[in-house]
This record gives sequence, C-alpha cells and structure tokens, in this order.
Amino acid sequence: MIAKGRVGYSSAMSQPTGFQFLRIPFQISALATLAALALLPQPGRTQQAAADWTFAVSGDSRNCGDFVVPAIAAKVKAEKDTFYWHLGDFRAMYAPDEDLQSMQPGGKQLDKEEYLPIAWDDFLTHQMASFGDFPVFLGRGNHEAVKPMNREAYIQKFSSFLNRPEIAAQRKTDGTETVESWYHWIEGSVDFVTVDNASKDQFSDAQMTWLRGVIDHDLSADSGVKTIVVGMHESLPHSNSSDHAMDDWDLGIRTGEIVYGWLYDAQAAGKNVYVISSHSHYYSPNIYSTPYWKQYTKKVLPGIIIGSAGAHRYALPADADKQSKTRIYGFLQGTVHGDGTIDFKLHELSEDDLVQAKWPEAPVDEIHWCYLHNSDEDDAPEK
Repeated sequence: MIAKGRVGYSSAMSQPTGFQFLRIPFQISALATLAALALLPQPGRTQQAAADWTFAVSGDSRNCGDFVVPAIAAKVKAEKDTFYWHLGDFRAMYAPDEDLQSMQPGGKQLDKEEYLPIAWDDFLTHQMASFGDFPVFLGRGNHEAVKPMNREAYIQKFSSFLNRPEIAAQRKTDGTETVESWYHWIEGSVDFVTVDNASKDQFSDAQMTWLRGVIDHDLSADSGVKTIVVGMHESLPHSNSSDHAMDDWDLGIRTGEIVYGWLYDAQAAGKNVYVISSHSHYYSPNIYSTPYWKQYTKKVLPGIIIGSAGAHRYALPADADKQSKTRIYGFLQGTVHGDGTIDFKLHELSEDDLVQAKWPEAPVDEIHWCYLHNSDEDDAPEK
C-alpha cells in the first residue's frame, strides 16, 4: 500500500521553492541493497511469466487522427498487444481538425463555436471507438487544457478511461480513492505510470507526492516490480526537444528535474526505467542523451518521443538521434522480456493502412492529403 501523507524524497537536483516535502537521504548503500533485493524472488506477488508480451503507445492525434488512429487500432489488435497507451492531444481545439471537418455532412464548414462542443465526442466516436473493447489508457495533453477545457472537464469526460478496472484496482491497492488525470497500474512486473504535465501548474505538490509514493513502493523489497515505464505528454527538461517540453515554464523545469532524478535513482537501484513522451510530432529515440544529462550530470535515462498519431508533423531537431523520423504516422510497440527489459520498435503506417481502416464517411482524397502533407515541411496550400 502507498502510504498517504508521509512521503519523502531526495534528489541530486535542486529542490524547488514552495514544495514542503520531507527530505530523506537516499544513500548509495541503500541503493546497492535495493538493487540486490530486486534480484531475489518477491513473496506475495505473481511473478511475470517468462514469455514475452507487447504493448503499444503513441500520442498526438489531432488534425488527422480520425484517419490514423483507426489504422493503429487495427494493427495493435492484429498483433495482439496487451493494450494501447495514448499520450495526449486528442483534438486541436483552437480550430476544427482537418479530418473532422472533411467528414461533415454536405461539406458543412464548422466555425470554432460549432466545433468546440463536438471535438471530444469526435475523438471518442472516430478514434477510441476503433478499439472496441481492446484496452486503451489515456494521458492528458496540452490541447486538453485549451480553454474552455480544463483538468476537471477532462476527468469528467474521460472518466470511463480513468476508471478502467486496472486503474481502479490499483487505486484500491494504493489506498486512494480520488480519480485524477495521473494514475498507474502494474502489468506483470511492470509499473506503467501516467503523469500529467499538460498545463503550467504541473507538476503540482499533489502529483509529486503521489509519484514519490509510487516510486517508493516500486523500490520496496516486496513490490515485485522490475520495470518502471513513465508516460507523459511533454518531455522532461533538457531533452533534445527542450524547445517544446517542460523547459517552457519555471515550475516545469524545477519539478521535471526532480522527477528525472527520482527515476535515475530508481535505475541506479536496479530497476529498468523508460520514459516515453509525445508533444513533438515525430519519432525520436535517445532524447535524454544530451550534453546536459550525458556530460554535465552523467545521468542518462532511456527516453523516446512518439507523437505520430495524426498531428501536424514537425521538423526534427538538429541534434535528434539518427534513427529519428518525421513525416510518418505510427506507434511504438514495446516488447517486455522476462527480466523486465523492454525493446521498442517503431511501426510505421502506410497510406493503404489508413484507407483500409477508414470510416465510411472518411474521404479518400482527404486521407491522401493528410498522408502526403500535414507537415511543417509541406509546400502545399494551408488547409
């Protein structure tokens, strides 16, 4: 059980002002002890089977996601992944998405006032419905914070996702009752942690306290957790996408550095740790292998950006890993091995994949436009 109200933390990073956490030193000897204990069989938990299993993750399905997400759904169901994890930005919200607009009866042109009340419903009917009863977990993106939308409206609208049986059972185990936009669930020996950094008030005291408790539980000798996978919308500070990440606001930098330190400490204690984000509309691995983390602090976490579920595609950063790709649509498939390590593979979608999975009312010519264009590098007229 995760204790409430008695959570402490330590970090090599500077502590932000205004946070009243109890400071508990985490000595190297303790890390070594935890690392050794992690290798022993853990009582009271069902150990993960030796067979590999898979899950899928992507994010940013605004603009053309009504065409892309059905193709993702078809693929992940066909390959029998355990679940799909969506890391936020469901609809554009500042103006009608191209896909939604193209499917209006009679070619009706929506204005913003007509669009806003139906945008989230469109996400449910033209994206989430593609999965049927296949397990889907949602994370909140910054476009879910575009006024008049906010966290409370998000929690209310997507309560069925935030109350999935796995999440509700985990809350009960943790001794918590409140439904939040952040949550976690344990699958086998892997703790999947969804955090909310979609707005400038995060990470808040409440979320930091909760997250510290989750990590403390995972580090305990009897947790049975071998691996921590953290999914978020915006990348933690000092990645190679730092111009479009938590670096954009002071609280984001301060709390993001602390969270990074916590996760690195968990890695040093013997846990497999992976950090997945979207927000930037491309695929890029090794995002924390930057001068700040690699040379200055010498603390590098495995990090991947996968923002390729339909959003307007961005140019790659100049220092992006050579394996990075843009002008694609697709998702990551994670393969979990018996020792808790995870291999990630990019699954790209073809235009035919989008056409084969399309809704009856989806125009093929608009799918073609989304596939070829919808990009910073697009020389086609704006739509």
